[in-house]
Amino acid sequence: MIQIPAGQVAAGQLPHVCPRHGEPAIEMKKLRLISKPPPWAAFLIILGGIVYLIVVMVLRKTVQAAAWPWCEQCKATRSRNLRIGLGVLGLALLLIIIGVATINNDAGPMVFLVGLVALIVGLVFTARAGYQPVAGAFVSQDGAYVEVPKHDGRFQQALQYGSAPPQQPQYPPHAYPQQQVQGQYPQQGYQQQAPQGYQPPQQGYEQPQQGYQQPQQPRY
Repeated sequence: MIQIPAGQVAAGQLPHVCPRHGEPAIEMKKLRLISKPPPWAAFLIILGGIVYLIVVMVLRKTVQAAAWPWCEQCKATRSRNLRIGLGVLGLALLLIIIGVATINNDAGPMVFLVGLVALIVGLVFTARAGYQPVAGAFVSQDGAYVEVPKHDGRFQQALQYGSAPPQQPQYPPHAYPQQQVQGQYPQQGYQQQAPQGYQPPQQGYEQPQQGYQQPQQPRY
């Protein structure tokens, strides 16, 4: 089981990876997550369903997930459970009507009983088609965390990677490029690119002698 801080879930700071299936999220849904009833609350059913519901509503913790990862498999699971649930509910309603209509016959009570069982099964599948049951996430009893009992390891890795701040690469001092200061000569080892069209002087070129030489006058 993995525990996610409730504040992080409410802020929508989750990776785009499905917590339950580990697949890439096709959308980020807004979900209302609640906590499970405490185990001891089941004994309150003896006192009546109203007492049980009141205690559960008072003790329930709620977290509004701003962006919960929803993958393709989550979408397919919800659609399948919803189709099965609605189909069984329709069949249950039909069987109950037939059972009531034939209650005086021998098969009438049996059909009515089968209809009631089908009604319960249809309600269970319809409830499992909700967003929270498909996501498989519940709020902890203290409301501080969102718990995913059946989580995928890929989501846990993405969550750990996303929560860690990116580290800046460390370079040795000599690895940084040295900036050339304007007005200074380039350092040793720096080769300045020659301008286009420049030709180096050819070997054997003799520079003119220094000094001014007066031309000689012709003799007559």
